[in-house]
Amino acid sequence: MMKQSKQQTFSGFKVHWKHRHCHGGILRKSSKGRGARPLSSKDPLHIVFKVNKTAVKKGLRQPRNFSLMNSLLKKYSWKFGVKIEQFSVQTDHVHLLVRGKRIQLQSFFRVVAGQFAQVLTDTFSRKHEGDKVWMYRPFSRVIKGYKAYRIVRDYVRLNEREALGRPYSKTRLRGLSLEQLQELWV
Repeated sequence: MMKQSKQQTFSGFKVHWKHRHCHGGILRKSSKGRGARPLSSKDPLHIVFKVNKTAVKKGLRQPRNFSLMNSLLKKYSWKFGVKIEQFSVQTDHVHLLVRGKRIQLQSFFRVVAGQFAQVLTDTFSRKHEGDKVWMYRPFSRVIKGYKAYRIVRDYVRLNEREALGRPYSKTRLRGLSLEQLQELWV
């Protein structure tokens, strides 16, 4: 009898069809997000890093944290050949719309999250005893089709505008009017 490799054991998970292109984030708490992370070399990827508010007291929009996140994204996207199409840094999370190859994307996730946590907690010189910096593993979703791509692109742009002072509306996710969409891209 032939021994099965570890990589093949991941394929045994049954993933609900709604979550077949998603992984990580709060999905990890249920069986829906425990399969292998779906990544695509052809399609763009929407990534969300969620920070633990107790570990990062002033949030990611605080000037030091904001510039640290921007410099890490720029440095490691160039190093791993990941194209960042859009990004938005909020007080408690970061949205990215990226493209790249599977192995490069995996390395990019790991290094950006790790480097941000290490610099923020100064783990280079001493052991960190406090809360974890990241609340969950990064959420990722493969964007299939142009309509879905447009929705995510507008969503990331809307989040950035709200971080810069645009008023928040609870009904914003139900769809924006044509005038509101044009306002986002001005």
